[in-house]
Amino acid sequence: MMSVTEAETIADLVQKLVVSLCGEQKPEVIRKLLRLSLGVLSSAQGSETLREDEVTVASLIRDKLSLQDALQFDKLHNNLKDGPLKNRISILLFLLYVGQSPDQIRERNFSIPDMRLALATSAPLPASGQSSQTSCTHAQVVSLSTDSSICGPSRILNEDCISEDLIVQDLIYSFQGIEGRILKLDPNYGFQIDPTVSMNRSHKQAVLRLSELGYLYNVIKRGLERMSMTGAGRVVESFIAALNHELTDYYRFIAIVQEELNRAQSSSGLYNVTLSHLHVWAYDPLESLKWLASIIRACQGRKGGALASAVYAFNHHGDRGVQKLVKRILESVCDPLCNMLLRWIVDGELDDPFNEFFVEACADVAGERMWHEKYQVRDAMVPSFISKSQARQILGTGKSINFLREVCKDFAPLEERNASVFKNGADDFKVDAFFDMDPDGRLQTMMNTAYKETSTRVVEVLTKQYQLMDHLQGIKGYLLLGQGHFVQHLMHLLEPELAKPANSLYPHNIASILETAIRATSMKFDELDVQRRLDVRFLAPSENETGWDVFVLDYNVAGPIGTILAPCRETYQTVFFALWRAKRMESILSTIWNQQITSAKMFRKMPEVLPIQNHIHLITSSMVHLVHQMQYYFLFEVIECSWDTFAKQLGQAASLDEIIAAHTNFVESVRHGTLLDEESKELMDHLRSVYGPILELQNLEETFLARTMQEYEARNRIDKFVDKTSEQTKQWGKCTSDDTENAERQTAFTKYLNTLSIQLKFLSRMYQDRVQKFLLMLASAEDASLQLLSVRLDFNEYYKSKDSRLVAPLTYQHRRQSEQIFLACK
Repeated sequence: MMSVTEAETIADLVQKLVVSLCGEQKPEVIRKLLRLSLGVLSSAQGSETLREDEVTVASLIRDKLSLQDALQFDKLHNNLKDGPLKNRISILLFLLYVGQSPDQIRERNFSIPDMRLALATSAPLPASGQSSQTSCTHAQVVSLSTDSSICGPSRILNEDCISEDLIVQDLIYSFQGIEGRILKLDPNYGFQIDPTVSMNRSHKQAVLRLSELGYLYNVIKRGLERMSMTGAGRVVESFIAALNHELTDYYRFIAIVQEELNRAQSSSGLYNVTLSHLHVWAYDPLESLKWLASIIRACQGRKGGALASAVYAFNHHGDRGVQKLVKRILESVCDPLCNMLLRWIVDGELDDPFNEFFVEACADVAGERMWHEKYQVRDAMVPSFISKSQARQILGTGKSINFLREVCKDFAPLEERNASVFKNGADDFKVDAFFDMDPDGRLQTMMNTAYKETSTRVVEVLTKQYQLMDHLQGIKGYLLLGQGHFVQHLMHLLEPELAKPANSLYPHNIASILETAIRATSMKFDELDVQRRLDVRFLAPSENETGWDVFVLDYNVAGPIGTILAPCRETYQTVFFALWRAKRMESILSTIWNQQITSAKMFRKMPEVLPIQNHIHLITSSMVHLVHQMQYYFLFEVIECSWDTFAKQLGQAASLDEIIAAHTNFVESVRHGTLLDEESKELMDHLRSVYGPILELQNLEETFLARTMQEYEARNRIDKFVDKTSEQTKQWGKCTSDDTENAERQTAFTKYLNTLSIQLKFLSRMYQDRVQKFLLMLASAEDASLQLLSVRLDFNEYYKSKDSRLVAPLTYQHRRQSEQIFLACK
């Protein structure tokens, strides 16, 4: 739209042109001629009747060129498409016109009306007594296209002067979105009849109905202009080209109607184009434009797959004509998407510079993160005719090709593909196969074959070339403590080092001990790649923590297997730490048990320590049973059962996604079984509190053994001294000073034993309370295996006899009440 300043400049120039052609005239005559000239310039004449799209114009130019020049033109045209230039059609039209001959150019232009004829028609009107019927009749015969109507601008508003030819011509202008003398364009309501024009009611109704064509045409053109200005990509360009192609029939309709009107006007009244004719002829174009306007409204602001979805929504219509229209547009819109799809599933390449495809890539992701993070489905761009499962399959096909190339360094993943299926795939399929997605069609068959073969290749490379199963077995043996003899030996070797403060440990020392443990056990027969990946790691230490609190085994997962194992690396370390802590509790209790057996033989001459030993023995027995049952539950009822299920799923996996899913399920099952998931967090926290008394018992046992050994050696020393002295002096007995010293020492030892007895009773009570609550929590769990674990831990029903809540049916309501009562009692 031109600015006010531009409009004023054009009017001034036209006025100068009129004066120069017609000479000096009266002001009112100049004004009439000026209005006439401006009317000609603003009319549809002089513009193209048929609106060519970019492809058509380029084809016309190419036909005029030699073969070599045509190739050069195609190259330049493609460069023009990729540039920021917006008005490409206008430039191509200009180039087309430049190449035409002068005669062809003259044929395209309207002849300017003879100013002298216009001047004659602008002469003063006849006297009032003279009838005006003559001029009005003349206006009906002469075509409006020549603007030689005798009725001037002031008289065309008179109802008596408006002919049906004038109304029809105005409607033809409106069909092109151009205002005429009768119909004025309202931006909000389309074309409206000029309020100064008087028209009978039937004509008004017919004109308003027919002018809807112009309103719809403007809606379509404005919509296409907005979309062309966005530069949203190939799909939008195809959509614009498709709608412009659909408008060619509409332009042809306008040309034919104009030609009929011109012929009728030249027949001197023998034949007329009436509003009734126009109403019949405009029926089909009106229906087409209604649908095109609805489609373009629905597609505004969309691109790529989202735009295809918007068009596809109109496909479900009972009218076969509408179905054919939508199908033609869909074929054009889906053509770029279909090409992107074929390149992705055949070559793994994303040719998507405008982010229109429903698969997107993140360029800065590589390595073990590539499979999980580099390629994703862009949900907003998934066409509605593609299901989620199909989208995932399409994603997986291209991902597999790129995984083989980038991660596995396998550059020939498609060698075994069926050549008849994949050769020239883009040429074998019609575009409608893309949005129809026939389950038995060739395109779907090709997609299924591509997915199956690339996925099979990935599984084969991982299992054979990169020994995936060996690494999984290594993780099971090392991190999940599947090799008990290795773990036991490693713990024995690490005990002196891990007893030190956590901040005083050195990783290289621990790593050397780890290598010693591997060489000393059957683990030395594992694959070297598996052994090399095993490493040690320390958690961030807190104050007063020892090496036992921060030590974990780690497994390096670089390379293709990292795609499967890396996401679960932290989980494996957490599971190892939980199992390692339980194994340590078992080792501590085993040490206490062995020390008790040894000390019982050594201290049999000290009857006062016997009650303490018996008490420690009873506490240790209870703890050993609990720790053994927990170890059995962790290692055999979860890890082993989950491993068997995982191994079966792994053998049946047909794709990397299925392997990852099976491995994820295995890890989640292990987390749940080792009480490390969110649902079991409270159970694990309380199990740690149950382990607390074991560590306290270890400290009491070590102190008890040290004090008892000290007392034992003191008594032996005194006995040997007395025996030796008496033999030498032949006198038997003790001196008073020795008796006093021995009495004080024995009194202090007896006092220590009494204090230790009290500590053991408190420790035993605390341990039993914690175990009792732990049993109640297990019995209240939803998991039947945890309920069974509660029964096994209380195999002799000791705790059941003390707490009736372990006997009652543990319904949900009862569990809630039991927990509340227990907490209230505590």
